[in-house]
Amino acid sequence: MIHGPSQRLARIIGAALLVGCGLAATCAGAAEPEPPESGNGGYEFGRGLRLGDSGVTLGGYATVEYRREQGGSDKLKSSHASAFVWWEGLERVKVFAELDLLNTAPIDHDDKDRDNKGGRRVSLERLYLDYSFSDLVGVRLGKFLTPIGRWNPMHADPLVWTTTAPLVTQTLFPRSVTGAGLTGNLPVMGRALSYWVYASDGREWRADRAEDPFARVLGGRIVAPLGYDLQLGLSFANYQLASRNGERQQLRGIDLYWSRDRYEISAEWLHTTSRAVTGLEIYPDGDHDPNQPAPPEYQGVGASRSTKGGFLQGVMPLVGDLYAVGRVDWLHDPRSLTVVRQEALGLVWRPNAGTVLKLEGLRPHQDSPLAPRSVVASVSVLF
Repeated sequence: MIHGPSQRLARIIGAALLVGCGLAATCAGAAEPEPPESGNGGYEFGRGLRLGDSGVTLGGYATVEYRREQGGSDKLKSSHASAFVWWEGLERVKVFAELDLLNTAPIDHDDKDRDNKGGRRVSLERLYLDYSFSDLVGVRLGKFLTPIGRWNPMHADPLVWTTTAPLVTQTLFPRSVTGAGLTGNLPVMGRALSYWVYASDGREWRADRAEDPFARVLGGRIVAPLGYDLQLGLSFANYQLASRNGERQQLRGIDLYWSRDRYEISAEWLHTTSRAVTGLEIYPDGDHDPNQPAPPEYQGVGASRSTKGGFLQGVMPLVGDLYAVGRVDWLHDPRSLTVVRQEALGLVWRPNAGTVLKLEGLRPHQDSPLAPRSVVASVSVLF
């Protein structure tokens, strides 16, 4: 059990806060710069650097993260160093790319995760082209964030309230998809109903080795404003994963979002069901020896399983730009015997639109590798 930060923890968090304060002070003067003259390049803090009349803008964000897990060593690392490049040289066309350097500078030199899935790596997060026919319909081609729920499409560190992601957003589906999508806004009863329809044949561009990419997917999402500052989102997808190609999975989800006067409540619930192909589908000619095991990708043939999870998160303003954040999330996986539950409580300071400092503690209800008891702090800067 973690009874409180050690002296080393206090020093590291204090140093992180001082760095963040310094960054905030340095950037405060740039938070509201004079608009650049037409035809000239200009930098706006949090909005990137425009390269003259080329239509190209450079940007990105960086995060320094400290983590202390129960029974583990302290870790201070640069968890993200993400670069954005986008081009809007034509009225209806936009090209966007994001390259993320993960775990680039771990200070714990004994970190055994360095060469595995948790180690340093380069991730192609996004690379896509948008063409807008009108507000009603547009086309996206390339690699983009999977439009499931609210968290995944906007998971960049400076844009979310906690350093740690909810359990349900980490395990049920790949973070990105390479394929094609239709998106737009439909007028319904005087309100704008936004929608997404997307598909992929599984040809993932630069698949992240820490993820299990789609082998194929067909999905969609709609977001409906309900009034009183409340939004309702619905997500669905039929897919197969690369590691279990042949196991058909269905995902259904619902999410809610409410925000007013700097108060915010968000919630998300996802449910997946899966069924492996039958023996007849694997061996239609009946030429398999029943005494021999099935190939690894077809282990558990005919079995079905269900996974579900969700979270509820609230944000409350305290003093000035300081906020309190609380989240309860849970995940039930058929491979485990219990439902994993955890609570997160934290403080967030947003001195300007491009700088975020976070401190949070996570308390699971039972021991699980998915949810270790831990203290996490981070400083994120959006360039």
